[in-house]
Amino acid sequence: MYGFLPGFEDIQSDPPHGVEPQLVFFFDSGNLERSGNAVRKIAEHATIVNVDHHPSNSRFGDINLIDPNASAVGQMVMEMLDHFGYAITSTMAANLYVALLTDTGGFRHENTTPRALEDAARLARIGADPGHIATQVYKMRPETTLKLSGLALATMRVEMDGRLAWAKVTRRMLKEANAAMAESEGIIDTLNSIAGLELAILFKEVSSDLTKISVRSRGGVDAAALCAQFGGGGHIRAAGAEIDKSMDDAVKLVLAASKDAILAASPPS
Repeated sequence: MYGFLPGFEDIQSDPPHGVEPQLVFFFDSGNLERSGNAVRKIAEHATIVNVDHHPSNSRFGDINLIDPNASAVGQMVMEMLDHFGYAITSTMAANLYVALLTDTGGFRHENTTPRALEDAARLARIGADPGHIATQVYKMRPETTLKLSGLALATMRVEMDGRLAWAKVTRRMLKEANAAMAESEGIIDTLNSIAGLELAILFKEVSSDLTKISVRSRGGVDAAALCAQFGGGGHIRAAGAEIDKSMDDAVKLVLAASKDAILAASPPS
């Protein structure tokens, strides 16, 4: 999806052979586990700089720069560049604008602050093209993504008089749609668009004993606190977790906790 970004082709999944990085930056990662298998290749003596805006961040770095008030880590990077006197180029502006656009849900989420809009305007003045970027991010999805979305939404269940909605993405759906799990990213936002909803949950079957959940809250439930019960975290309105259980077991556990959280946050009158 993000192959259009300047410099994308230069990204490497592993350090150069024979090189031990002494300084490692982590961006937008609430904990080490979210960063994948590459963390195993970081030398124990390396200095880790942790730059994040998730309130639930585990502070795993030797240096932790955490700003829960930032709408996107891209804003924090802008501040760092300004602080150290580095000019933001047009290619840098494009990448930073994508960070702001996606983390605010296209400037629709509650974290769309005046600061976020001001920073977006600044990046546009430097050279980011808002129309082109929005088209590339939101209007260039492959057919497989839409087919997977349709299969997942067909499993949707709405409970508690419309306060809770949930759906599933299974490995069988991925095979039928010829899609990758990464293509399920936007389904949770479609669930979260239901009128009157307080909590939306998407269950993703990674393997027979591993299920990922994405959670969105529009009511009194703290999504990060809910996911923390299962070892995850995130923001009050958007969070996630990985659960070492089958899809069926994870659904039972998470739905029970979610219903309790909804009732605790706003009991029915």
